[in-house]
Amino acid sequence: MHNSTIPQTRRIDRPDAVLRGEETGTGPTVLLLHAGGERRRVWKPVVEVLVDAGFRCVAYDQRGHGESEGSRRTLASYGDDVAAMLEAEPPGCVVVGASLGGLAALTALADPAVRARVAGLVLVDVVPGIDPGRARRFLAARDLLDVHTELVDDILGEVPRLCQVTEELAQTDLPLHFIHGGDGSPVTPDDVDHLLALVPHATMTRIPNAGHLVARDQPVALAEALTGTHDWPALALLRELGAPQIDHPGGNLFEHLKRVSGLVADWGGSRGLRLTALCHATYGTDGFPQALLPLDQRARLRTAIGDDAEEQVYLYDACHRDKTYAHLGETPLPLTDRFTGETSPLADTDLSDFALLSIANELDVVRNAALSAEVRGTIRSLITALAAYAPDAGVRALADPAFR
Repeated sequence: MHNSTIPQTRRIDRPDAVLRGEETGTGPTVLLLHAGGERRRVWKPVVEVLVDAGFRCVAYDQRGHGESEGSRRTLASYGDDVAAMLEAEPPGCVVVGASLGGLAALTALADPAVRARVAGLVLVDVVPGIDPGRARRFLAARDLLDVHTELVDDILGEVPRLCQVTEELAQTDLPLHFIHGGDGSPVTPDDVDHLLALVPHATMTRIPNAGHLVARDQPVALAEALTGTHDWPALALLRELGAPQIDHPGGNLFEHLKRVSGLVADWGGSRGLRLTALCHATYGTDGFPQALLPLDQRARLRTAIGDDAEEQVYLYDACHRDKTYAHLGETPLPLTDRFTGETSPLADTDLSDFALLSIANELDVVRNAALSAEVRGTIRSLITALAAYAPDAGVRALADPAFR
């Protein structure tokens, strides 16, 4: 296995271009699309932060930039390239597009088949409804207008179509996040308000010390904003697998999973454990046997949340509760796998994470299910035993009004 922090080269042969790029890291995939005039290397400091945070990053030089070949004349060609990049990846990518990259992403997402492969879109200081005069003045002031006149004219001619695509995105549950630069950005507060009105579920982060080229000006702040997309691939997979349509105390399984993940976050769980909590019932559990995925499709969950978080999901779902809970208080805890019948020791962080997740899950059930006093007492006793491994979570859970 190669070192995940060492970039691996990528190449896509298009009918009229060759796209060259690289991938780094493991975990949920982020496809990074740079601005016009830049190269993929602008993402290097962003990638370093994201890989450390558990993402897999893929970045290409766009056509006519850096090591990639091809004409720069039309936005449609850039959009077709983005569609080809997404076709080369497993479904569930988060797409991050800066300036030209964002417009190319919107162009690609006009195709519902392409849209179905995406977990969410981040637009970095670019809006679909570009004001032509302001755009031309901004580029002219930087001596870029004459160099790219044909492409600029084509992009501005595509503004109505770009706005239409954005309106179509507003009718979906596809997450959209807008990152706005500060002084020096050609995007105005009115532009931001218009975008947020067009897509009411969109969210926004402002990076005040950046200009239009946020990845160049404030790469760490940009990367930190992007880490907020860590659960988008998991949410997309859960929706695809039908979690919102499965009954569960408190509404449906999808809402239960999100609530448990929220509790884990509130109690200081790591980003990986939050992803585990969000997907903790994917293979069914001893207490809720309805599986979203069969075990022979574990690779799909690994793609969405990464290998480590998926392994935690498997352990939680595989736990034979009667046999394992009989040993609560022991360290390490012998966990019996109900799928294989094997027993393996849980210790250290694996054990504390297992306990924290179990406590959060049980508390959410108590909060949302009509339970008898006897069953509530049984769950209280279980949480008390699990608190030996996650004491802070145990104290907070047992003090919850749900147990009064």
